[in-house]
Amino acid sequence: MRRSTAVTFALFLSVAAPAMAQVIIQTPNGAATQDEMRAQRDRADARRDMSQAHRDAAMGDYQGAADAQRDARQDMHAAHREQERAQDESTTVVIGR
Repeated sequence: MRRSTAVTFALFLSVAAPAMAQVIIQTPNGAATQDEMRAQRDRADARRDMSQAHRDAAMGDYQGAADAQRDARQDMHAAHREQERAQDESTTVVIGR
């Protein structure tokens, strides 16, 4: 039902507004929404780990800072993977050129 409504709306826009070259309607599904939430959580973890790395370095614990920085990078990579997965799982309708 949702997809047919989105397609109908997109068709209406493409007919009603001929000046538009392309109409793109993208609606995330449940899995994409969950992937986006995981990506946000991973980004928050990365920020927390990077803050810990700065604190450790300020205190002279360079090994702890390096470990926290490595964890932050891993969290950012995980966030990027989740973001890409969310984009792949979203529904996209393209009408036009």
